[in-house]
Amino acid sequence: MNTVARAGGLVTRVAARLPRPEVLLVWLLVAHVVMKLLIYPLTMNAPAYNDEQQYYDSARALSNLVRDVFAFSTPDGAELERNVVGSGWFMPGMAILMAPLFVVFPDAADPLCRAYLGLASFLVLLWAVGSLRKRLGTGYAVLFVAFPALLPSWVLMSFTAYGDPLSGVVLIVLVAHVVDMLRKLRGGEPPAWKEAVQLGLLAIAVLYLRSSTSIVLAVLGGVTLVAALLLLRGVQRWRAVGAAAVAGLVCMVLLAPWSIAASKSLDTRVVTTTTVPISLANTFGDREQICFGKCDPDSYLWFRPLRYAREAGRATGESEVVVEKQMSDYALRDLTRRDYARQAWWNIGSYFFIPANFVRYIAPDGGRGAVGEVGEEVAWWSTYLLYVPFFLLMLISMLFVQLRSLEAQILDAITKLALLALFVQPFVHIAGSRYWTTAGPLFMVAAVGFVRESQVRRRPGLPVRERLEGTDAQLSQWLKPVQLSLSGVFALTLVVLGLMAI
Repeated sequence: MNTVARAGGLVTRVAARLPRPEVLLVWLLVAHVVMKLLIYPLTMNAPAYNDEQQYYDSARALSNLVRDVFAFSTPDGAELERNVVGSGWFMPGMAILMAPLFVVFPDAADPLCRAYLGLASFLVLLWAVGSLRKRLGTGYAVLFVAFPALLPSWVLMSFTAYGDPLSGVVLIVLVAHVVDMLRKLRGGEPPAWKEAVQLGLLAIAVLYLRSSTSIVLAVLGGVTLVAALLLLRGVQRWRAVGAAAVAGLVCMVLLAPWSIAASKSLDTRVVTTTTVPISLANTFGDREQICFGKCDPDSYLWFRPLRYAREAGRATGESEVVVEKQMSDYALRDLTRRDYARQAWWNIGSYFFIPANFVRYIAPDGGRGAVGEVGEEVAWWSTYLLYVPFFLLMLISMLFVQLRSLEAQILDAITKLALLALFVQPFVHIAGSRYWTTAGPLFMVAAVGFVRESQVRRRPGLPVRERLEGTDAQLSQWLKPVQLSLSGVFALTLVVLGLMAI
């Protein structure tokens, strides 16, 4: 803790020499734009990498649908089923985002695709900065641009068709909306209908970009509803329940087209995606037995079992999703607790400790050349220089609670809940170096909150906590055990997982 305190003092001295937050925010956004311009040449000639191809094909299919609608011709249902739904593995968020590009430029080359994605992500970033500034203050907007938006690997990922970075950007905006809503609930004000609609739209946007966020969305929705029931009375409480119903309805109505189309195509009920059975099998099961024996060795790791499930489903008349569940059960039949724990630790390492891998993945087929290789190495190592401090502070913050103010308590509890929900992924899926980007903005919130708490606690002669009265005092008392419980869950999970792996 002394080391953290000294670091906090250093941060205070550096902050005192910086320009006003509003000016600093502008300069950091300029730095982000400059970094994008420098990194774009590293990505511009890179073809679609792995899952990106599915998003490209899906976007082209949606662009063809738009043309058919405006030409009053019958849409190609087979193309939509094949390229948009597929095996139900990919939510259509990024395909929807890319579809306008292919409407205008049906044969868009790689440089144009990368430029379009980079511009779209920048516009979403500007929107998020404005929202954070309005609801959490200019300080958090500044820090959000500093991390992760100035992280070279994150900037490079903003030129890709992967939805992970954008889902993280929209998620931090959703968190800011929830915090702002809780602020109003404390004052006895129920959510307005407009706010409810906004929450529903933000939730479905996050989900369409990254299906693994479904848990965190459910958690945030549950927290908001419980807070409304506890903090409001009478008519105001019923208005809050109605607003919650509106938010849920907006989310479900916008999710319905995808769910209905996927369920019809795959002949089984699909809510978001169908990845869990094969993900579990490939991650924790015997890969030599996923296809009730060896799968076709000539296809990609994830596509082998999908091809087998599709063919087996056609032969038996069952949905390929049902076959995938049977395959998963078979591959996992001999899984032991120790094997599960060791693989989970491997996934955790892949999730957190290789944040720059996509710098080398998103590259031209023929390589980058001498200058490009230098740029790649600079992006690689500078990513770690900025990532590691925030990552370590985030981990420490998960073990401690923030009590300096009620606002800090609320943000600390929500951040811990959201991060714990996102950290479920390594326990059910092979983790990779892009998945952390969804949680990246929350890393910043956790790390900065912890540093700020350390600064307050080391100030001599000043109260560590604000004085609270009435409902706020009661809410603070309720939140403290919740915060401690969340930290305990995080620590206990690591300890138990460690013991299981021995």
